[in-house]
Amino acid sequence: MSSHLVPLITFALILLNTGLTRAHKIDSMEFNFRESSEFWILEGEIDLTYMLPEFRGDPDAEALSRKEMMELSAEDWSVIHEKIEKTAKKLLAFNFADEELSYLVSFPDFDKTPLLLPEEQQDVALITLRLLLEPRAGPGTLTLFWLDDLDAQLIIIPEKGDPYVALPGGEISLLMVDESGDPTHGAQGDLFAWIKSGFAHVVPLGADHILFILGIFLLCPRLKPLLGQSLLFTLAHSITLTMAVKGWVSFNTTYIEILIATSIAWVGIENLWLKKIGKRRVILIFAFGLLHGLGFASVLGEILESVDSSRHVLPLVGFNIGVEIAQVAILVVAWIVMRYLKSWQKPIQILGSIAIAAAGILWMFERISTLS
Repeated sequence: MSSHLVPLITFALILLNTGLTRAHKIDSMEFNFRESSEFWILEGEIDLTYMLPEFRGDPDAEALSRKEMMELSAEDWSVIHEKIEKTAKKLLAFNFADEELSYLVSFPDFDKTPLLLPEEQQDVALITLRLLLEPRAGPGTLTLFWLDDLDAQLIIIPEKGDPYVALPGGEISLLMVDESGDPTHGAQGDLFAWIKSGFAHVVPLGADHILFILGIFLLCPRLKPLLGQSLLFTLAHSITLTMAVKGWVSFNTTYIEILIATSIAWVGIENLWLKKIGKRRVILIFAFGLLHGLGFASVLGEILESVDSSRHVLPLVGFNIGVEIAQVAILVVAWIVMRYLKSWQKPIQILGSIAIAAAGILWMFERISTLS
């Protein structure tokens, strides 16, 4: 076998595998942060599958059913609570004035009789997790450390100020306390943190987005026109992302995911007969960008749902910049690889487009099957 053919086949298989990897995965965890006279409090609805050690990191794990989990006995839940608390202590750490803080873990859903877990459209089992920290006298800064090992992002929504995002290994300054014991500020929004969040939602989390960008690349692997197409695509998905987050448009997430898969298949198939970029292709890129923006909105919209609209600007701007940087990074890397394999450019374009089309089609049918 030719030494050039090996990377060519590997490239196609990677594309196909990227499009078909659809394990149950959590992109982010979200907590509201507030202060009371007794505690500093973080509270959020978390995915049970994500928190239980027997499922964490398992690529074949399916989301636990809300209906089935509510039928468990008190003894079963006692074991689950213990496991969730251990996982929480591994994922979240706090310190104040350079001193590590301990915290209590509670489950408010179990204050209700009978048990009523948070509702979720697709019957995914969620549970409300509340973390309680005893306030300390100042001066000092309350810092949260996010120690996740599965690439999920942590979103903190304070009572005042912009929402804050941290990637695994990151930290968030929740508040500062002055010498009188009064908090001086809550979490401050960080544009760079939201840029990193947007980047991460493409690389490595956005397999569908990566395939679409590579589909654009394979038709005409020249850097200058590709950057223009990437910018157009970002402009389009910025429009619908903003509209959805603001609540100006609503949509069924499953239908959008099916259409996104269709757009991937369409680009891959169209690459097999188009000879050059024309007006029709540019219009399609813009139209599909509008569609992919609604896909991003299913993630960012949930995060910002409880955030006042006046505090949406920083996350939206940072997130979209991060997405565009990720797209450009994908195109530049693909362009460098193509230059190295220039003698195999035509076979790469054909085989890569077939792989992208196949991934999009199989992905589309997989998502359609969830409707029944």
